[in-house]
Amino acid sequence: MTPSPRETPSPRERLIAGTIALVRERGVAGTGITDLLARSDTARRSVYQNFPRGKAQLVEESTRVAGQLMSSIIAEFTATDGPVESLVAFVQMWKDTLEASDFTAGCPIVAAALGGTEAPLAPAVAAEVFADWMNLLAAQLERAGVGESVARSLAATTVCAIEGAAVLAISSRSVRPLDQVAVHLAELVSLHLGELRA
Repeated sequence: MTPSPRETPSPRERLIAGTIALVRERGVAGTGITDLLARSDTARRSVYQNFPRGKAQLVEESTRVAGQLMSSIIAEFTATDGPVESLVAFVQMWKDTLEASDFTAGCPIVAAALGGTEAPLAPAVAAEVFADWMNLLAAQLERAGVGESVARSLAATTVCAIEGAAVLAISSRSVRPLDQVAVHLAELVSLHLGELRA
């Protein structure tokens, strides 16, 4: 059966997916146009037809797409689970991702934040993505009764701790940093929810 045009990814979609994958593995500086073309199975002209500013624009858009995907996952966690359960699910998602990639696939948003030399606007896009994640987590905490300023601080702490733990996990080829962070973040969130007893 021949797939319909809707089921076949466009060159633009393939370029974005290939960029996300390569940036996760190699960072922005280590991702070249030739590699992107090979990974996405597209012609060179497709890059400039879809991304007139070339690699920089492709990295920026790929960061947005990766961020939106992750935001949708976080939104699902925060809509159906409690704050502690969401945190555990967020960490588990990272553990699954790292183990499935044999600790080679990092966060494309972190890579974009560090990739300003190659893609000058990418750090700003990464900042928007991180802010979105923190807003989702903070809103959930506020719904659970945590005050606004504390909720925002806890959300920032959560994103920083989990993203940092993911970097340590890659470097040590172990999910232990994520497990450790999960335990103490759960304690911290529970404390503010009034669930932790001395």
